[in-house]
Amino acid sequence: MNKRNYRATHVKQVNWRNVIQSTTGKSLVLAIDVAKEEQFAVLMDDASQLYLTTKWTHPVETPALLKHLAALTSLQLEVAMEPTGIYGDTLRRQLALAGYRTHQVSAKRVSDAKEIYDGVPSLHDAKAAYLIGRLYWSGVAQPWRESSAQQRELKALCNRYELHNAHYGRNRNRLEAMLQRHWPEVLVYLALDSVTLEYLLIRYGCPQALARDSATAATLMRKVSCGKLAEAKIQGLLEGSRNSIGIACVEEERRYLQQLGEELRRSRLHQKAVRKQLQVLIDADEQLKAMSAVVGPLTTAMLLSNRLDPRHYGNAGAYRKGMGLNLKEKSSGKFKGQLKLTKRGPGQVRKYLYFSILRLINHDPIVQRWYQAKVRANGDRDKIKYVVALMRKLACALWHVGHGEAFDARKLFTVQPSVGA
Repeated sequence: MNKRNYRATHVKQVNWRNVIQSTTGKSLVLAIDVAKEEQFAVLMDDASQLYLTTKWTHPVETPALLKHLAALTSLQLEVAMEPTGIYGDTLRRQLALAGYRTHQVSAKRVSDAKEIYDGVPSLHDAKAAYLIGRLYWSGVAQPWRESSAQQRELKALCNRYELHNAHYGRNRNRLEAMLQRHWPEVLVYLALDSVTLEYLLIRYGCPQALARDSATAATLMRKVSCGKLAEAKIQGLLEGSRNSIGIACVEEERRYLQQLGEELRRSRLHQKAVRKQLQVLIDADEQLKAMSAVVGPLTTAMLLSNRLDPRHYGNAGAYRKGMGLNLKEKSSGKFKGQLKLTKRGPGQVRKYLYFSILRLINHDPIVQRWYQAKVRANGDRDKIKYVVALMRKLACALWHVGHGEAFDARKLFTVQPSVGA
């Protein structure tokens, strides 16, 4: 392996006439290492012969590269790159408009191959481009599948939901700290995510202000809770406000608590609106609607927006692998390693699938019975292991649901535990 293969020439200094002459009639791949600004690429034929290693600044010099590529007289030119974040999106789009097919090479494969060809464990931009080219001709690349308009819409909605959900979570944590200092009694009667608490904070901000207007506050609590808040809680909250042991707020602290209430309400309403939009989109497709009935519209949207539509996978095992829920093992000789998840798929999907399993454990009697039997037999310390096992089972079940089968929790288990197990 000649280390000169990694010496990159700027795109404006390349002798393109020589490149055109030497590549005429050949099958080539342009292997690109994507970066935020400085991109590297190699031009390689199907015998792994290297004709060019170049670099350029994206997006300013990308048109120059495209112009020179258009002048090539090769038999065929394909493009290969890593699926690295969003930095390669515009470049890939311009290459597609120019008529080039793009393939993706796993970043993990590139990392694993760093010592194969030169025996050196280093990895840098030009070398990464070279490895992408070699891996492409090894047959491990996959055609790049662009997101559909539906997937892009779902992705944007999911991103909006995550944005407001994160904002809500941070402000809820801030609120808990402030209430413990200034109004600890309110948490005895109302949860942090209570809508009634939001309205009390926006209206009053502190217990002293509420205590001065207790009659109106009681009416507000009954109205906001639609009569579902017990009268004992209302009276207890009023009494706690009159005799609060918290540190009395100065005016700016009270306004801060009011602002937190307003921000919580705003984030909650945004999340609610996004959920409604997702529900409408998913209900328009019968198969997606069936998936939503199992894991909910938000998890269904997360799956599709992360290119995990079960209808695009050939079997349930491949679908589970796409989520990163397949198992890996590291054993040697007498040493037997522990089976672990590869976690190669999108973590966002596993997060929401985890929440879906928790809901199934709480509400589905068959899943609940299996889980409780495992916990009783093996101890509480392995609880998470059984939740993960259920996630793996559910991933396969969703593939079948996406292909038109009805969800049946009994099919998740080969042997059903008895009711008294």
